[in-house]
Amino acid sequence: MNRNKKHYLPFFVLLFIHSSLLIYTFYKRKDRKLLFITLLSGMGLCFIFEYFILSHFKAYRYKPKLFKNRDLDNFFGAIMSQAVFVPFTAIFLTAFKVGWKGKLLFAMFFGLVEKLFLFMGIHKNNWWKTRYTVTLIPIFFYINDFWYQQLRFGTPIFHFSSLFLGVLVNGLNLMYSLSIFRKFRFGLEKWHSWEEHFKIAPIYSFILSAATTLIIKDNSGWKGIFRSFGFTQIMDMLVLKTGIAKQNFRHFVINNAIHFSMIFWAVLLKRWIYNDVPKENEKATIEEIKRAGI
Repeated sequence: MNRNKKHYLPFFVLLFIHSSLLIYTFYKRKDRKLLFITLLSGMGLCFIFEYFILSHFKAYRYKPKLFKNRDLDNFFGAIMSQAVFVPFTAIFLTAFKVGWKGKLLFAMFFGLVEKLFLFMGIHKNNWWKTRYTVTLIPIFFYINDFWYQQLRFGTPIFHFSSLFLGVLVNGLNLMYSLSIFRKFRFGLEKWHSWEEHFKIAPIYSFILSAATTLIIKDNSGWKGIFRSFGFTQIMDMLVLKTGIAKQNFRHFVINNAIHFSMIFWAVLLKRWIYNDVPKENEKATIEEIKRAGI
């Protein structure tokens, strides 16, 4: 097998397959906002898992050969595999109430894909084992089911957690997208490597997302928006003064576009989670009752 060939094509094939599952799910189901909030929550949980298991514990390495830089390439492969393919599948299984046999089948599918990627040289395990994948993925599927039900029941902690995770996913996506285009880089040393960037940048996003969530949850009007924006300016000043971010990080248009995008996204998510989803649940329940002939 020629290992000099680019190996990103299998990732895009899988993206097509799992995106098709997602599109079908949203086409068939009526409770789309609830499912979307659950999807964002699942992606956020996967982002957090990946942050520790990949960036800090270096469990494995991906080699899609889409980027020349190894760290960017590795991160792209990991995010596609763990924070896109798995949550997309999970929301399909949750929406159609697929049981343990279906969950196990998809877990085995992911295990076989991992084995294939290892054979093709697209993926390399350091201390990670494929059996960990096959064991942990069904657990995530059940967590996704439980999360969906708690959102339906209106459990406050899950409302708040979903708001935080939804804001975090948006912030991390913006952060990583701009990082790929080399707009800025985070680090603690004099020279900021990409490996160091992927350890430090998520912490910045975690703090901003947590603060934005806390502020917007209590006040999603203009007062809350300006308070959130004020906090972002303090954070930006701190990372510049401490040298955590390079000077080109302080780009007025780019930075403020990211901040306002996160803040207004938080306002929209709050409305969906706390106002629209309960109404959507009520409509879905009425439809279920009608279908049952009650």
